[in-house]
Amino acid sequence: MKKTFLFFLVAFIMSWSNFNAQQSSDYIIMLDNGGSTTNDSYAHMKRGAVKLIEQLLACNPRNRVAVVQYGAGIYGNPAGANKALIYIESDFTNDGFTAQNFKRRLDFGDYFNESLDLIGTAFNGAFSPDIVSSQNTLNLGQPLKIVVFTDAERNSGTPHDSYLVNYNNTGLNNPLAFEIVVKFKVGHQAQFTMIHANTDPQALKAAASISSAGGLYSGPLETNIADPDNGVLPRLYYNRPNGFSIGHTEVDYWKELAANICDPGNLATVNFRYEPGECIESTSGIGGYYNLPAGATLVNLRLELIGLQDGSVYPITFNPSFGAGNFFNYYFQPSDFNYPVSNGATGEQKFRLSMVYLQNGAYKIAYSWNNYPYFDYDINLDCHVPRAAKPLAGEKIFKLTPNPTNGLFKVILKNKLESGRLEIRDLSGNTVYNKVLRNEKEIDIDISSRKEGVYIVNMINDKNEIYSDKIIKK
Repeated sequence: MKKTFLFFLVAFIMSWSNFNAQQSSDYIIMLDNGGSTTNDSYAHMKRGAVKLIEQLLACNPRNRVAVVQYGAGIYGNPAGANKALIYIESDFTNDGFTAQNFKRRLDFGDYFNESLDLIGTAFNGAFSPDIVSSQNTLNLGQPLKIVVFTDAERNSGTPHDSYLVNYNNTGLNNPLAFEIVVKFKVGHQAQFTMIHANTDPQALKAAASISSAGGLYSGPLETNIADPDNGVLPRLYYNRPNGFSIGHTEVDYWKELAANICDPGNLATVNFRYEPGECIESTSGIGGYYNLPAGATLVNLRLELIGLQDGSVYPITFNPSFGAGNFFNYYFQPSDFNYPVSNGATGEQKFRLSMVYLQNGAYKIAYSWNNYPYFDYDINLDCHVPRAAKPLAGEKIFKLTPNPTNGLFKVILKNKLESGRLEIRDLSGNTVYNKVLRNEKEIDIDISSRKEGVYIVNMINDKNEIYSDKIIKK
C-alpha cells in the first residue's frame, strides 16, 4: 500500500511540475570539511545546509541541488592527501530526500579555489582522481548558483591548511588569487553566496569579495579588478561569528537567506512552522501562511510524513482551520498518525506540507518543509513514553499564575530547567499547547482561544518525568 501511494504521489508532483514555467536554477551547496571544522560544527553546518536545501526546493519545484564537500584528505583516514579533494554526493536533483542524505566525507585542510576547479572538471565530464566519490560528474543544465559553508581563512600561510584563495597566488588585491572564482562568474555566469564562520578581517574581506552582488552585506571588500562584481555592494555574504548554529532570535534565518537567492516569481508559496516534540502523544500545533498568484484558488492542503531513513511517504490526517491573511493552523491528535503507524512507519520523520491550487484552469502544487531551524527531524515514532514522576509530598516544581485565568498566564519554575517540555491538555486528553524548553524559568502562555474549563499542565523534564497541575480557563 505504501509503495502504491508513493507511486501516485510522484506521478502527481511530476504531472504538475510542467506547469511551473518560472526560471529555475541549479544550486551547488559546498561544505567545508577542513580540519578546523569539528564534528560538532559540521553537525550544525549540515543542519543549516539541509534547511536551506528544503527552502530552495520548495521555492521552485524545478530547482535542482547538488551537495559537494571539499577537503584535503579522507575523513577517518589519518593520512591526508594534502591537496584539494571533492566528494559529490549526487548529480543535480530536485528530490529532497536524495539531496539531504549525506554525511561528512573529508577532513584536513581545505582549498576552496582549487575545489572549484574540480567542480569545473565534473561539469566537463573529465576524470580526476581528486574527485573521490562514485558520482564524478555534474550535469549542469540551468543557471548556476553556488552556496558555500566555510570557516576558512583567506590564506593561513601554513602549507596544507585553509585557503579561500589560490594556493599558489595569494597576493592581496591580486586577480590571480581569485582566478577560478572569476572563471566561474564569467564562464558559467555563476552566482556565489558565502556563509562564513570567521571573524578575521582579511578572511572576511576575501569571502565578501568572492560573494556575488545581492543580499544585504555592505561592509569592506578585497579589491579584484577582474571580478564582474568588483566594487559592487551589497553582496550575498553572511558572516557567522559564532559558527553555523542558529540562535533563538534567528528562527527565519534560512528562509530569509533562501529568499535572497531564489525568486518564486508567479508561483504559489506555502510556509509552516512546527516546534518538534518527541512523540505522537506530545505533538505541538502546526501553523503557517500560504500565498497564491492573482486569479488562483486554493484547492486543499495536505500533510505527509517523510522517513529520514528511507524516504518513505505516509499521509496523515490534517484538517486545518483558516484565519485572516491566509493563515492556517492545526492541533494534532495521536489518532492523526494511525495510518503511518499501522503501515510500519518508524524512527525519525519530517513533515512535508503540499498545497494544491487552481490557476488558469490548471492544477498546480507548492510544498514546504518545516521552517523551524533547531532540529534535524520533526517527530520520532520510536520515542520513549514519558513516565509519571513521584514528587515528595507537597513538592511543587512550578506554579501557575493567575489561576483561574482568562487565557493569559505564566508558568514559573522553581528552578531553571535546562531541557524539557511543557504541554497543556484538555480533560479529553487532547493537546492544546506544546513547547520545548531550554534554560527557561518563566514561560508566558496564551490559551485565550480555548473554551472555558479545566486544563492539565504537564511539565516533562529531561528524565521523561511528568509533573502536573491544573489551570482553570474562565
